[in-house]
Amino acid sequence: MLTVPACTVKEERRDCPCYLQVAFSDPGETGDALLLGWRESALFRETVRIEECRPWTRAVEKGMLTVSACKGIRESILETHRVGIPAGHEADSLYAGSEVVDATGELARVEMPLRKQFATVYLDIRKTATALREYSFLVEGNTSGFDLLDHAPVPGLFRCMPKARDGESIVTFRLPRQGDDSLTVTVHSGNGLPATFPLGKYIIALGYNWKTAELQDIYVAIDLVNGLVDLRVADWEDGMEFPLVEI
Repeated sequence: MLTVPACTVKEERRDCPCYLQVAFSDPGETGDALLLGWRESALFRETVRIEECRPWTRAVEKGMLTVSACKGIRESILETHRVGIPAGHEADSLYAGSEVVDATGELARVEMPLRKQFATVYLDIRKTATALREYSFLVEGNTSGFDLLDHAPVPGLFRCMPKARDGESIVTFRLPRQGDDSLTVTVHSGNGLPATFPLGKYIIALGYNWKTAELQDIYVAIDLVNGLVDLRVADWEDGMEFPLVEI
């Protein structure tokens, strides 16, 4: 059992810290996670082993604060409380949670969820794996990361050039939460002019919600011959078909 110290009656109780406890709500979660405590500035920033947080405990100055946790940072860059995606990279497979905590008493406990903060797009242009070798893809947008405190999109240039794996006919790439509908995908065949399509507008028209707690994956089929785009979302019963429009 973990014993939390308390102030004695002789001490000035207003000077006593609050003991903050953080436990991860999924008992099967493992691995490293970044824990961030924020008021006007960082109170703490620490990498922890999730399975050892039973719970993680730290003394903090009393007051309201935001506690965030994030797992899966690989290529992204963390600046203050923002996770940025470098140009040329897709989003990392990030799982994160954030809670506003009342730490005005002697003890505050947080059950921290880690929710999916990226959407994997599965892009199918209806070509064989062999034919797909002659194509290249460019994905661009105006969202280059997200804020750990409230998971809001962070404006900035997003640009990546995904490729299909050997023997596969589907191109995949990961997107962060989007702040607008500016996302585009450009398809370039080896013997033709590049064509750019408003993927962000298609996704919004489908009814996809970039503000949902946990992002779902998106399936896009582009029929270049018949000029049609078919969009579907994981776990949705119905998708939608749009006329293929270049921009």
